[in-house]
Amino acid sequence: MDELVHHFLDHSAERFPDKKAVFHGEESATYAEIVQAANRLANLLKEEGLKKSDRVLMAMENSIASIISYYAIIKAGGVVVEVPDKSTQSEVSYFINDCKPRIGIFSKASARRLDGISIPMIITPAMEFANPNGRYIEWDKANQLPATDPAIEIKDNELVSIVYTSGSTGKPKGVMLSNRNISSNTSSIISYLGITSADRIMVVLPFYYVYGKSLLNPHFKVGGSLVINNRFAFPNVVVDEMQNKEVSGFAGVPSTFAILLNRSIFPKTRIPTLRYVTQAGGSMAPALTARLMEVLQGTDLYIMYGATEASPRLTYVPPGRLKDKLGSIGIPIPDVSISIKDEHGKELPPGVEGNICATGPNIMQGYWGDEQETGKVIKPWGLITGDIGYKDEEGYFYTTGRKKEMLKVGGERISPKEIEDVLIESKLVHETAVIGRPDDFLYEVPEAFIVPIDPKTFDLEDVKTYTKQRLSVHKHPKYWHIVKSMPKKSSGKIDKEALKK
Repeated sequence: MDELVHHFLDHSAERFPDKKAVFHGEESATYAEIVQAANRLANLLKEEGLKKSDRVLMAMENSIASIISYYAIIKAGGVVVEVPDKSTQSEVSYFINDCKPRIGIFSKASARRLDGISIPMIITPAMEFANPNGRYIEWDKANQLPATDPAIEIKDNELVSIVYTSGSTGKPKGVMLSNRNISSNTSSIISYLGITSADRIMVVLPFYYVYGKSLLNPHFKVGGSLVINNRFAFPNVVVDEMQNKEVSGFAGVPSTFAILLNRSIFPKTRIPTLRYVTQAGGSMAPALTARLMEVLQGTDLYIMYGATEASPRLTYVPPGRLKDKLGSIGIPIPDVSISIKDEHGKELPPGVEGNICATGPNIMQGYWGDEQETGKVIKPWGLITGDIGYKDEEGYFYTTGRKKEMLKVGGERISPKEIEDVLIESKLVHETAVIGRPDDFLYEVPEAFIVPIDPKTFDLEDVKTYTKQRLSVHKHPKYWHIVKSMPKKSSGKIDKEALKK
């Protein structure tokens, strides 16, 4: 059996008590300090009446305190419900009404934003906070409690985390992940990335985002270290710290790498310790991947694919195959099976498009309180990811688009991703998104939003000419918008629903 999630911290604290586990600005903490603080907070939660499987809502920016809180909740037998730290009161009210948390843990910044929200008990740093229908206590109270483990019996099939999806197609859904889901996926990630206690990763992705959490757990399981930097709005600051802190790993979504390549000193900065870089969180244009490979000479680049419902990782492209498998999402990670199936669960042969489906111990238990939505994606033949794709003769998988994003232009089905990839390939476009605009004759037509690499020299006609050379006429965007920036979800992905408004 894999370790339980809180054992990642416990066992590394036993092996490397004095090792620096986390660096955040001028602060740092050893494994011993983190496990002791997590035990104290877990005992506080227990003392305040937290029962097995009670939900605990967290709204905290990445920090040493947020890591302590995460493991403390699990140690106390609770279920972590970590939401974006910048969530509004309206957004948090939705989460509260949906999963009924027993306790809330907020950072000072989040507490100011959420002052007046109602949860039976709220824990924050020392400050004034109004909890109209419940109690409020200060985090420092935990320091008065013993640093011994609360010794709650926890089983591997028990719920440990609810991760809310971004809700691009409606209200957010709570993905239920068990200890086994997370632990099995963590072991697989460690295996194919070769993560060891010598690794130190730069973290710019938020921990409430499942990709971000998949950076924390693997490194804590093996006794590695994390460098937290919440200032990616200033990418050069991040690049400098990567160099100064001698990081061995970095992870990002496509927009992260577009910024690093087009808006920072990263292409001209040598980071000798950088062993590997990972990309997930949506398809990255092959042209952008190729540019990144050119910059990362001597550093392994892993293109990966996954889903929140999969804890989150499903596939990866081995670095040695990137050149000849450009555009692929790769092969299944250890202990996961991937297949292409039709609507009835019949497996399709190589080269034929269908639903990308997955099975393995990492697949979620279901959506919190929503059996109907769970039934739509969990079938006897596995998880239906919502992506359309195919596999080649060697067993490498490719996505051609999101099922719900496919455009219907006349009688043709068109993938926005295909158009977006061509626009990036032009080397004139920093970021782009293509959506469908309703049309009286063709049902809908492509509408493109683009952020130029160089706004001063940019000429839209050059992009249109390039597009006409690469795509058939029905795939040409009918409407074009030049914008300064793209609306983003908290995960860093482009928010296409916002563009539609």
